[in-house]
Amino acid sequence: MPKTTFFNLPPAKREAIEKEAIREFAQNPFEHASLSRIVGRCGIAKGSMYQYFEDKLDLYLYIVELAYAEKRRYVRRAFEIEGDIFEVLRAYYRQSLLFSQEHPDLHKVTRNFWESRAQHLHDTIGEVRGERASDFESFLRKAMTSGIVNSGLNPEAVFFAYHAVGKQLIDQFGETVDDKFLCQVLDVLKYGLMVRKGDARCEDD
Repeated sequence: MPKTTFFNLPPAKREAIEKEAIREFAQNPFEHASLSRIVGRCGIAKGSMYQYFEDKLDLYLYIVELAYAEKRRYVRRAFEIEGDIFEVLRAYYRQSLLFSQEHPDLHKVTRNFWESRAQHLHDTIGEVRGERASDFESFLRKAMTSGIVNSGLNPEAVFFAYHAVGKQLIDQFGETVDDKFLCQVLDVLKYGLMVRKGDARCEDD
C-alpha cells in the first residue's frame, strides 16, 4: 500500500499518478506493465515513485484495490434488492456490466488481474478466488435451505459453473455481451438445457 508521502501529495498530483497507473494496468497485465511509462507520462523521476510506493507490485495492488472498491459500489446494490438468488445474481451481473460501461479502464484493470501469470500475484489471486468461493457457497446454501435451489447439487460444482460462465461474461462485456445476452445466459444457468413447460425464459423488468 502507498507510503504516507503519497497521501501527502497535492490532490492533483496524486490523481495524475493514479490516472496514469490505471491507464497502464488497464492496457497491460502486471508482468508487462511498465513503471517507466507511468512516470514518463506523469512527468516525474522514476526515483520519486519509490518515495510513494515500495515497488511496481505495491503500486499495482493499490490500483487493483481502487478498481474493486469502485466496482463494489455498483454490485452491492444487487445484494440490497428483495429477491431470490437468481434475481440477485441477475442484478449482480447487470451492475457489473454497468460498471464496465461507465469505468472501462477500471474494468480492464480487474480483468487483467485475473489474467496475470506473474508469480508475485499467484498467492493473492488464489486467496481472492478462495474468498469468493466461500462467499458464494454460503449464499448458495441459504438458497438450498429455502428450497429455491436443488439441495442435491454439489455446491462446488455450482460455483465452478457460475464462476466459469461469469468470467466469460465479464471478459466479453462491451463486445458480445449486452443486457439481453446477459439475461439469456443467466436463464440457461437457472433452468438448464431441458425443455420446460411454458417455455420459461428471462423476462425484461
